[in-house]
Amino acid sequence: MKTETVFYYILASCLSLLLISGCSFGPQMLQGVYQSYNDRVRATADEELLLNIVRLRYLDTIEFLAINSISAQASFNVSFGTEIAPQNSDSTLVIPELNYSDRPTFSFSPQRGAQFAERLVEPIKIDTLAYLAASDWPIKILMQLLVKEINGIVNESHGDIANFYKIADTFGDLQKKHKLLIAFTEYQKPVSAPIEKSLLKASDLISAAEAGYSFIPDTDGIHLRLSQPKPQPIMLLRTTAPESRDILKQLGVTKTDDEPIELHAGSKRHIHSSTYSNIHLRTRSMLGAIVYLTQGVTPPQSHIDKRLTFSTWPFPGPDNDKIDQVFKVQTAPSRPQASLAVQYRGHWFYIDESDLTSKSTFLVLSEIYRLALVGSDRSQAPLLTLPLGGP
Repeated sequence: MKTETVFYYILASCLSLLLISGCSFGPQMLQGVYQSYNDRVRATADEELLLNIVRLRYLDTIEFLAINSISAQASFNVSFGTEIAPQNSDSTLVIPELNYSDRPTFSFSPQRGAQFAERLVEPIKIDTLAYLAASDWPIKILMQLLVKEINGIVNESHGDIANFYKIADTFGDLQKKHKLLIAFTEYQKPVSAPIEKSLLKASDLISAAEAGYSFIPDTDGIHLRLSQPKPQPIMLLRTTAPESRDILKQLGVTKTDDEPIELHAGSKRHIHSSTYSNIHLRTRSMLGAIVYLTQGVTPPQSHIDKRLTFSTWPFPGPDNDKIDQVFKVQTAPSRPQASLAVQYRGHWFYIDESDLTSKSTFLVLSEIYRLALVGSDRSQAPLLTLPLGGP
């Protein structure tokens, strides 16, 4: 058999096998490609967030990019491969090679719109904080990272930060012991001015109910108000535990066991009071949380000597002695053995694999970013396009 004949015979056989398996090739490729693309998108988002934390440490501007689309382009190449010379034969057998390649294409766009900027600087909603805590996210980290003030106790260097951290530690211990629970109840929020009862018809009541509204009595007992159900975050605390009673006394809250403590936004004043009936929280913005963690970045000494950055954070905000308990970013001249590392100004900045506290804090920040900024804009959800084979 001639060399050319053997080559085309083998090539035809390979192509036949490829066509036969064509119906199942698409799903098989999807299974392999999906995870790798998912990992790459996750890594890209984490690296961007860490990079922006590092940038602020150098007082450089930050930038967020949105992934608009992901395209996968698969291709096959057929080429001459191994040459085999059969024994006692002058002919040469050429084995063709089939090569598969995947060339992903990511499409990015900068997030610079007014809506994104507003969400970046507006305080994190209490509901968002409560939803995470209700889902068993560590309340200690949530408080340290996202809460600036609780009932007048300020989580900043000019405030009572030691007392704040003690409260956060106690809440964290109570959560682990299942003696503290964050949940939601529902209340009716008035959305209209008082309306005379005589002006309402049965059709008005039906229309309001169909739209998810209802009429509730006004404070004077004569008029009605149109109301809408709203979730109210609450804290359920076992006050039989000594640490629970101590912390409520410290916060100025008087409650009996199993009586819910409502969580509200804003303390209304910076001076600590002993007359709070519930818990009032003043939260940071997403940008404020990033700035807070910036102090946890340890720059190389050469950058400090060159006055590229400060040795310690010079602005009001986090306490330099406390930030290591929350978040720490280390540096190395070459790429470290870490799953999350970014290169900036000739050095590598990374979170150590064994630093579970910093990894937990970064995980909370990433989730807040998705909930507060990315998740509110469905139009920014990336579209993954995969070429699938089939009959």
